[in-house]
This record gives sequence, structure tokens and C-alpha cells, in this order.
Amino acid sequence: MIVSTHHIKYAIIVILISSVLALASNVLMAQSETKTKSVNLKEAINIAIENNLQLAAARKRLDAAEAERIKASLLLPTNPKLESEIGTRETSSKRSTDYTIALSQEFEVFGQRRKRIRMAEKNIERVKFEVADLERNIIAKVRVTFYEALTSLEIVKLQSHVEDIFERLWSATKERHKAGAISALELNSIRIKYGLAKQQLLVAKRNYQNNLLNLKHLLGKPRDEALNIDGKLSCEKLHVNLEDILASAYKIRPDLKAMEFEEERASQEILLRKAEIIPNPDLSGFFTREEGGADDIVGGGVSISIPIWDRKQSELKKARTAKDIAGININNKHLEIQKEVEVAYRSFIAVKEGIAIYMDEIMPQVDENLKLNEISYKEGKINFIGFLTVQSDLIETRAAYLNTLLAYNRAIINLETVSGMDLISLN
Repeated sequence: MIVSTHHIKYAIIVILISSVLALASNVLMAQSETKTKSVNLKEAINIAIENNLQLAAARKRLDAAEAERIKASLLLPTNPKLESEIGTRETSSKRSTDYTIALSQEFEVFGQRRKRIRMAEKNIERVKFEVADLERNIIAKVRVTFYEALTSLEIVKLQSHVEDIFERLWSATKERHKAGAISALELNSIRIKYGLAKQQLLVAKRNYQNNLLNLKHLLGKPRDEALNIDGKLSCEKLHVNLEDILASAYKIRPDLKAMEFEEERASQEILLRKAEIIPNPDLSGFFTREEGGADDIVGGGVSISIPIWDRKQSELKKARTAKDIAGININNKHLEIQKEVEVAYRSFIAVKEGIAIYMDEIMPQVDENLKLNEISYKEGKINFIGFLTVQSDLIETRAAYLNTLLAYNRAIINLETVSGMDLISLN
């Protein structure tokens, strides 16, 4: 069988086009999967912590503190010094050359190395808690923003349901108007309500996109990147008391712990500066050879500066001042924490009482009544005015419940943030 060159070229072109189309299809499928991928709250928190530039800079401060620990751990504070001397000696009969080599090393005394290591370790702990405090605030912001986006998404679903109801009612009302069962006034009124429902849906979608944009900003995502959130608005019943929350805050809060370690660091610095009042000695050894001499000279020595003028007065004053400032900051932070916890606790109790009313007395009947009201109007059991009145009340009630649920979750997040406790898992 003879195959022409034309047919071969045609077959190659077909294969290439098929390969390109298959590759394009795979790319589009991958992009579609990427666009439809959803992020839950835990994943959002991890992404925010990973991408936050402020947190990345704070962790670099931890590297700097670790570097200070390395320097403090050196066995000797300075490098040894090597010195050499050479000179010419002349007599009446000859000229000779002498040379000397000396090696000296400074040694720390009175436990200076140990005190310096402790001071560096306290500084590392302080920076660690500063990083933890920054993480605490980032997590709180992500959680609040995530729940705001989730609430606005639920409101979009609610408004979509409302629009669907009025769309179906509009169709049914037109048929009833044609049959002469309702007036033109009722027909125009339902059309107005249908238009308002569509407008409110647009507003709800815009609010959702704005909240989603705020979440992207916290996650370090570009604004044009697709992002879907996956979560459920829940109402966790919590039983906590003010004393436990306050005690936990004093014990756990990383910002307070950072101040406490700063005070301990300053205390270690005071001990170090006191030890440095007596200068470190330099031990040295030397070797001298005289040209033409009978013997070489080997010896050693000790040198130490006399602390007459500089007795570390400035360094001691700075360290003591740093400790005093840390103590003042700790006391002030206790007052701030007490106020924050009390405000957060009162807000939580107030919202808790409100959400309990919705959960126990209101919401069980709202969803059922929405359906019954629509059915009753279609069947002509209630008039148009009665339908709109009931429908508006039920929809507003459900929207108010969603906002109250958001306020309740905000109050829990705030209470967890100011106390340092994981209240959800504890209950």
C-alpha cells in the first residue's frame, strides 16, 4: 500500500492538533479544579501564618536572638592575641638581633559567661512569646473575617431563596391576574417586591465579595485569585466564668509572658554588669631569643585593668532602668488584660442570652412558616397583604439570626483571644 506525502503531513498535523487540544483541556481542567477548590477555617489560618510578612519579619528577630546565644556560648570572650618584637643590639665589638614572640588570651571571671548565656536565653524566650502574640492576633483576625465571609455567604443563599420565592410568586400572580382573581394593584406590588428581592440579592453578593476580598488580603492571596470558603455557622454552647478566664489570661497571654521574660533578662543583665566591674585578666606567655646569647628566655604574665574610672556605672543604670520599665509594663499589662477580659466576658454573656432565644424559641418555627406562608398564598387562603407581612417578618428574622450568630462567634473568638484559652475544645 502506498501512502502519499500529503496524507502523512495531514496525519501529523491531526496528531499535533489533538495533542495541543488534549494539553489545553488538561490545563483548563486543572484551572477549573483550582478555581473550585474550597478552603476551610483551619486551612485559612495555616495559609495566613505561612504568608504573613509581618510574622516572617518577627521570626527573623528570633534568628537574631539565637545568634546572640551563640556568641554568649563561646568558651572565651575574645580571640587570642599574637605579638612579636624584633630589635637590634649593638656593642663595641658587634651587632646582634633579638626577637620575642608573645601570645595572650583574655579569660572571663566571676561566671560572666554563664550569666551572659542566661541573659541570651531569656531574650530568646521573650522574642518567642512576641512571635506567639503576633500569631494570636493574626489567627483572631482570620477567624473573624472567615466567619464574616461565611455569614455573608449564608445571607446570599437566603436572598437567593427570597428571589426564587418572588419569581415563582410573580409567575403565579400573573396567571391569577389574567383570570381576574387579583387586582392590578396587587400585580404591581408583587412585581415591585420581586425587583427589590433581586436588588437585595445584588447587595448581598457585593458584601460577600468584599468580605472575601478582606480574607484574601489576610491570606496573602491576590485579589483576582479564585477563593471559595468551606464552613458551617455553628452555635457552640459555652459555660465559662470570669475568674477562670482572667486566671488563664494572666497565665497564658503571650504578650504578658514576653514582658515577664524581658524583666528576667534585665535581671540577668544586672548580674552580668556587676560581675564585669572587675575586669577580665589577660594571661600571656612569651619566648625571647638573643642572638649570640647563651640562653633563651621563656616566661609569662598577667595583666588586668584597674577599675578606677569605669566601674560599669552606665551599663548598670541602663540594666536597672530596663528592669524597672519591664516591671511597670507588667503591672500595666495586668490592668489592660483585666479590662479586656471583663469587656469580652460581658459582651459574650449578652450575645449568649440573645442567641439562646433565637435557638430555643424563634428559629424552629421560622423555616416551617416560610414554606407554609407561600403555600397558603398560592392556595388563596391568605390575601396578598397578609402574605407580604408574614414573609417580610420571617425573612428579616432569619437575617437577624444570622447576624446574631456572627456576633456570638465574634464574642467567642474575642474571649479566646483575650484569655488565651481554647474554649471550644474545652466545652
